[in-house]
Amino acid sequence: MRFMNMEHKYKIVEPPFRTGAFLAGTMGCLFFFAFLTAGCCRTQCASELHCARNIVYGAGYVAEEEGDTPCLQPLLMDIMEPEDGGESSRPAVIIIHGGGFVQGSKEDEDQIEVASHLARNGYVCFLINYRLMNDHPPVPPSITDPLVRGGHAATVDAKAAHRHVCALASEYRIDPKRIALMGSSAGAATALAAGLSPPDRFYSDGEAFPVPPENHPEVETHTAAIINLWGSGDYFPELFTPEAPPIMTVHGGQDFRVGEGLQPAMNIDAWCRENGTVHVFYPVPEAGHGAWDAVIDGNSLAERITEFLDAYLHPLNKYFPGYPSLRKWWKESVRRPHAHP
Repeated sequence: MRFMNMEHKYKIVEPPFRTGAFLAGTMGCLFFFAFLTAGCCRTQCASELHCARNIVYGAGYVAEEEGDTPCLQPLLMDIMEPEDGGESSRPAVIIIHGGGFVQGSKEDEDQIEVASHLARNGYVCFLINYRLMNDHPPVPPSITDPLVRGGHAATVDAKAAHRHVCALASEYRIDPKRIALMGSSAGAATALAAGLSPPDRFYSDGEAFPVPPENHPEVETHTAAIINLWGSGDYFPELFTPEAPPIMTVHGGQDFRVGEGLQPAMNIDAWCRENGTVHVFYPVPEAGHGAWDAVIDGNSLAERITEFLDAYLHPLNKYFPGYPSLRKWWKESVRRPHAHP
């Protein structure tokens, strides 16, 4: 089954980039459809892959100007999968772009290259857009810091995407228990916040803005792993608990855009050690922010990400009877507080 032929299940939108438009909504509002062009090329799909573009995964409240009444806009994602379809219950990765919560899009060429590599290796990749700060999304009144406001909306949307993918797992032919979250920069902070937080946190934009039914508020999700590419967890250290999934971190030693060099990654490493969480940590001493071209022990970034996901998203019943996943085997049998490749 191909996603482009599933219009009866969900809406496919065809703008070439993030553009502005208004659509009629419920409650006498207009749907504000305001996407930003990020200066990247349109998603390219290699011949051995199948791609679907601008799939609606939910809706989010936005406003044309600060102080205007928020209305709902569709939230879009692209999908990349192996052309041959592969198994019927495949692992998946939700990929969240960076941009400081003010710019960026799912068309980012670097993340598309990584997604293509993952799809060639059997993963279904969902590359999402999310609401940016100049979409003026509402947030709970207690949040006043502009960066935290942007991160809150992004995380609400990432969780909505996760619920959507789980709700349609059979149509996408994926295993809802084998979904990883991956992000770069601001997207990495979003992936960490979405993957580590309990269901009731980052659930909505606030009491005045109920979760739209198309965002599947009733669906439970499970994060099997998190890939943190030069992000930070400094705004939510309390989310690092013994229940956290395995985390992979790549961070440049010359990255002074997100903290001081390796410090944000070292903080994550310390919290993972404290909680017995698997943390595969790749410091890249000479790299700055956005180490997409990093070569790690002779392997590309995409190869290292694939290696991590292969280790933690595939069942181990045939190797370790009674343990459905490497995470469970690791926590209950090995019990080591830290992992390096």
